[in-house]
Amino acid sequence: MPRDEEAVIRSLGTDIELGREEAMLYLKILREGGIPKAEKNRSTEVLLSRGMILLSGDGSRFIALHPRLGVANYFRTYQEQVTRELRERRMRVDKLILELIPVYEAATKKKLAEQGEK
Repeated sequence: MPRDEEAVIRSLGTDIELGREEAMLYLKILREGGIPKAEKNRSTEVLLSRGMILLSGDGSRFIALHPRLGVANYFRTYQEQVTRELRERRMRVDKLILELIPVYEAATKKKLAEQGEK
């Protein structure tokens, strides 16, 4: 059992963006070695979708992957998603820059022309 369970729950929330219910359920599954399939709810769906728990071989229980796999795999997926989003955003920014350059250059050219007339 973690020394400060509340701190672990907060960390699961801030570091890997689990809701409080999901974090508490994940700790429960780790602590108890699993929960019956009948206890399936929205929180188990979240943990399943993040690859932190899975259905046991006989299909009767939800069990946790080892944290080294479950948490690390989720974080790796999250990191890839953020990287992809940043790349897409960078492409949009580059496109915006290309649209703004002619505006700047036209203003500069106009200013130089006005100065040349003086």
